[in-house]
Amino acid sequence: MSGAFPSFESRTVPLDGVSVHYLVGGRGSPLVLVHGLGSSAQVEFAFNLEALAARHQVFGVDLPGFGRSDKPALQYDIPFFVKVLRAFLSAQGLRQTALVGVSMGGRIALGLALEEPETISSLVLVDALGVGLPRRVLAYRLLLTRGLGELALTGTARAMRRMNPRLVRRFWGWYLRRPQSVEQILTDDRIADHGILLSTPAYRAAYLSALRSLAGSRRLRDGVRVEDRLGELAVPTLLVWGRHDHIFPPTHAEAARRRIPRAELAIFEESGHTPQMEQPDAFNRLVLEFLGRQTSGTRSELGA
Repeated sequence: MSGAFPSFESRTVPLDGVSVHYLVGGRGSPLVLVHGLGSSAQVEFAFNLEALAARHQVFGVDLPGFGRSDKPALQYDIPFFVKVLRAFLSAQGLRQTALVGVSMGGRIALGLALEEPETISSLVLVDALGVGLPRRVLAYRLLLTRGLGELALTGTARAMRRMNPRLVRRFWGWYLRRPQSVEQILTDDRIADHGILLSTPAYRAAYLSALRSLAGSRRLRDGVRVEDRLGELAVPTLLVWGRHDHIFPPTHAEAARRRIPRAELAIFEESGHTPQMEQPDAFNRLVLEFLGRQTSGTRSELGA
């Protein structure tokens, strides 16, 4: 794949009738990256793909409904995404791999690690869903309301096509209280790409389906949150969190470290919900060092 990721190729693979797009590049032990809600491998890991591929064969998957994968009309929920991830590993012949999951992708990676630990060599959870009760976010509460959510996303798509990117960054910087981070991660190209995605009805439907399957209070209690199962994790796990995460506070990570038998924790003091974008150099070093220790069979404590 040329352009921003010269080491990578763009490919697709059919999984249960759904064409799943992914990026693959690099050499070494396998590493699979799982993006969060509404994102894609190219967007979520824009600052990480090439660095990680220096030591690993990296697979960046676009989950169905997002990125360049098919967007069929169906129920997008955690069991579905875990099933897709399992099928992807099988299709690639990956009998054991490291997983990195961000936000919702963290919950998907966590789900597979709990169900089939023998397939996962190590796990990196980045500001992950599922290890605590999310903070109430007004925008998400609006999107959960049927009818209003559809109108809100349609209006957002129209606004993003018309607004100057500087205004988009200014709004998100104010909303997240992270203006400097937003300046770095919300590039003009990323804003344009997201506007194109939002203009696609199938993407909007998939986004709302996934959000509503995750964020309802009953669903959070009955399957999305898995704090009580963290003690079952059998694989080395690195928790990476932003100190200023507006959805999942770092107390989630601190509690998870105490529950997970082989856990290490690093809190990025200058990051919000996306440390892999906000502090990419430090993130890449941290992940490569962690994975390297698992490969060599040695472990040491991380400084947070």
